[in-house]
Amino acid sequence: MIKDTKLRLTVMNFLEFAVWGAYLTSMGGYLAKVGLAENIGWFYSVQGFVSLFMPALIGIVADRFVPAQKMLGISHLLAGAFMAMAGYMGMAHGDSVSFAQIFPFYALSVAFFM
Repeated sequence: MIKDTKLRLTVMNFLEFAVWGAYLTSMGGYLAKVGLAENIGWFYSVQGFVSLFMPALIGIVADRFVPAQKMLGISHLLAGAFMAMAGYMGMAHGDSVSFAQIFPFYALSVAFFM
C-alpha cells in the first residue's frame, strides 16, 4: 500500500478522471451504434443537471449521519455499481437496448459520481 498521501491522492485523481474520460469520449459513438443517437443529448446533459443538486444532498447526509470520507467512498461505490449495471444492460441486450433499459442506471451512476 502506498504510504505517501500526496502520491495516493494523485493516483486516485488520475484514475478517477481516466475512467470518466474513457467512457465519456466513447459513449456518443456507442449510443449512435445501438440506435440511440437521438438520445445522446440526454446522456450528456443529465451529468450537468445532477451536478447542480447532488453535492448538496449528499453533503447534507454526510453532515448529519455519515462521516464525509465514508460518504464519498459509498457514493463512488454506488456510482460504479450503477455504471456496471448500465454496462450489463448494454451487453445483455446488444443492439436492441432501449433508452429505458440503460438511462436510469447511467443517470444514477453520474448522480452518485457527482
